[in-house]
Amino acid sequence: MNKRKHSRVRNNMEVHISDKAGFCTGTLKDFSRFGLCITDLPRKIHCKNGSFEAIFTCAERKFKLRVEEKWSQREGLINIVGANINDVAWDWTEMVMRYESVDDDVWGNRQPLQA
Repeated sequence: MNKRKHSRVRNNMEVHISDKAGFCTGTLKDFSRFGLCITDLPRKIHCKNGSFEAIFTCAERKFKLRVEEKWSQREGLINIVGANINDVAWDWTEMVMRYESVDDDVWGNRQPLQA
């Protein structure tokens, strides 16, 4: 059963992770207004107070998001992490809206934006 409130935007871009114990690079598999899925992490993230930072560039804008790990799984030598975004900034929401499907518009009248 899919419990997501917002649809995910599929993407494969480089993301840098800082957990205060170290730094690593992974792949941002998908994202939504309030969450991220990060793959290809070479190590376990050591979250201080349950959160870490994800840094990446999307739509020619740089984002530094404080995120909270909700789940993780190991597949072979890599780790996959699902995370909630804490304190969502308007510029992030605005950028995600550019990629969301028009079908996801609850009012049914939004025009698709060019990414």
